Order: sequence, then structure tokens, then C-alpha cells
Amino acid sequence: MIRTKLGARPAARIAAAASLLAACAFAHAAEKLAIRTAHGDPREQAAAEQLRRIVERYDVERWIYTRDIAIDQDAIPHSHPVLTLDLGAPDDERVQLASFVHEQFHWYLNSREADVDKAKADFRKLYPDAPFGKRIGARDRESTYLHLIVCDLELQAMTKLVGEAQARKILGGWRHYTWIYERVLTDPEVRRINAKYGLLLP
Repeated sequence: MIRTKLGARPAARIAAAASLLAACAFAHAAEKLAIRTAHGDPREQAAAEQLRRIVERYDVERWIYTRDIAIDQDAIPHSHPVLTLDLGAPDDERVQLASFVHEQFHWYLNSREADVDKAKADFRKLYPDAPFGKRIGARDRESTYLHLIVCDLELQAMTKLVGEAQARKILGGWRHYTWIYERVLTDPEVRRINAKYGLLLP
């Protein structure tokens, strides 16, 4: 028993040190984000502070592909030319977390154009009449096919960050891209096609 207790102490110290190093790394990631507000509104400033806390709390550094971030209370979140988020949900940071990784994955896929095109070709065959617009799909059919990749990456990341049950609850509660999220959450063919072309979580 003495050996067990003595052996546990170094292990506990190592675990504590690892946690401290991880916290420092997350804080450093937050410091490196260039977050600006569109109007200087207090609500935008609060959302910017929330995003900094999110990046400090969650291990998202590996999925950050652009550090230039705008918070715009009047905008629909989008990735380009500047990654722009809205106010999110002040009482639930997981909402802004999901939006943040979603838009970052658009930047990631810029480097995977050939694989994205192959996956989209498969999605055209699987869903030849995929909807677009009216909040059920993306702005056009091609964007709907693209978002079957982006939203699946979002699901994978959120599952890692908050657990599968919470990830599914958040994505299932979105009021935009409802057809896309339903496919991502219920049709295993979406993940199969994305995996076929290596479009899984980096």
C-alpha cells in the first residue's frame, strides 16, 4: 500500500502539470485571436469576450485556420473573406463554439478542394434533388452539398468537445440548414462519403 500511495503522488503531479500546460496553451490561443467588433456595441463586445473564454476553455487550437475574427450583431455567420460570427447565445457558450468551429472548417476545406469536389459528386448522386434556401438548405444546391461536409465536421468536433449527446442536441436545434443537419445526424451515408475522401476531423 505504501508503494501504491507513493507511486500515485508523482502521477497526480504529472496530471496536474499537464492540465496546467493545457490551460496555458488554450489561453495563449485566445490571445493570438484578432477579434474585432463591427459596431463597438456592448453586446458585440460581450460576444467577443465570450469567444475568448471559449478558446481558453476548449481545445480548438488544432481547428483554427484563420485568426482574424469579426463579431457583427447584424450578420449571418460566415467564413469569408473574414470569419464573422453573430452574438451567439450569451447563456450558452456551446452555441458560439459550434458556430466558430463550423466557420473554421470552411477555411480548412480550402486546402482540400479536390477531395471536396469528389465528395460533392457523390452527394449529387445520393441527393439529386437536395433542397437549398428557405433555411432548410444552403444558398444554392452546390453549397448544400458542401455543407454536408462542413456540418459533419462540426458534428465530429463538437462530439470531441462536449460529448455526442450534447453535440447532437445543439446541431439538432439549429433553425438554419435544417435539411442538412438532419442528414448529417441521421444518414450514415454522409459520414461514409466524407470518410471515403478523407474528409474527417483533422
